[in-house]
Amino acid sequence: MSTTPRNLPRFLPTLTEVVHPSGVVKKAVPATPDLEETVWFVMQRVDMMIERRVAEEVDAMLRTVVTEQTQTLRLRLREELEGVVRQAVSEAIASRADLHKSK
Repeated sequence: MSTTPRNLPRFLPTLTEVVHPSGVVKKAVPATPDLEETVWFVMQRVDMMIERRVAEEVDAMLRTVVTEQTQTLRLRLREELEGVVRQAVSEAIASRADLHKSK
């Protein structure tokens, strides 16, 4: 029984180096984390707490500033409108008095 060759790809990858499992060096995993890993982990937690605290403080400061600015704006607008209303009423009274004098 003869076997006919299958159509093989023109280029076949070849193994150029044999690696034996005994030659692979395994890195020993330390039983306890080293100093740098511990510092990094703790600083990650600290950074999260700092970000949350800064966000809370900024939010509180913004609310305070906006409230103060709104109150200042309200007072300025009231003073300005009071002057405009006073002027308009004075002109209306003067105009009315002039109408009564001319009759």
